[in-house]
Amino acid sequence: MTLKTSGQTSERDEFIFPVHTRTIAQIRYDIRGQVMTVVYHDGRSRTTTGIRGSAMLRILAQRLLEPSPFLLRTVI
Repeated sequence: MTLKTSGQTSERDEFIFPVHTRTIAQIRYDIRGQVMTVVYHDGRSRTTTGIRGSAMLRILAQRLLEPSPFLLRTVI
């Protein structure tokens, strides 16, 4: 996925998904490294490697997320 800003094109490798649960604040996903990081409200974080894109979409489908242009483009 490429992101165009003020005439410059840059690759966007990490996506951040704000989550609405009591414990989880956001889920971050690095496409190139296939790394998922769960960030908790208290500041802790847990990282898991080897998460493929299709598995990431299944994980995100189980959480209440804010609207995301990335998910809308990917799913539709």
